[in-house]
Amino acid sequence: MHAIVNEHLKRPLRESVIAATEVTNGTQRLLNIAGNRCVVLEHTIYDMTRRITDDYDGGLWTFYNLSNGGFYMAPKTDQSFDLSCENTFEHEVSADTAGIIACAMAYSHLSFLENGECFAEAYQLLSDYIFQHRDAGIIRAALD
Repeated sequence: MHAIVNEHLKRPLRESVIAATEVTNGTQRLLNIAGNRCVVLEHTIYDMTRRITDDYDGGLWTFYNLSNGGFYMAPKTDQSFDLSCENTFEHEVSADTAGIIACAMAYSHLSFLENGECFAEAYQLLSDYIFQHRDAGIIRAALD
């Protein structure tokens, strides 16, 4: 089943495009975002991925810095993932798109913790990138 992608979920591109750059020290980046809760963040992202797809069973991840200060990580594979979210969203997506969705879900979830402002900020920075991503409508539908 394919999700209905609503065009109103896309925002116009900003004047400056947000670039994603692969980084080799993702652990340092997680520390910068979450401080001593970086392990909680990383495991929450893995857990969110397991919740939304049966196709994920662990493995290596690629870490990305965003030029606006944001960050996300995605499974390091060419495999696609069949996602099924609690909001009835179902769609096959790339590993990159699955990682973005899992990271956004993790940031949102963790933003409700005491002192979770860093996760709310991380969500907003990733959200700005999402709106220019080639799968923006699909990602927003999964997160809606």
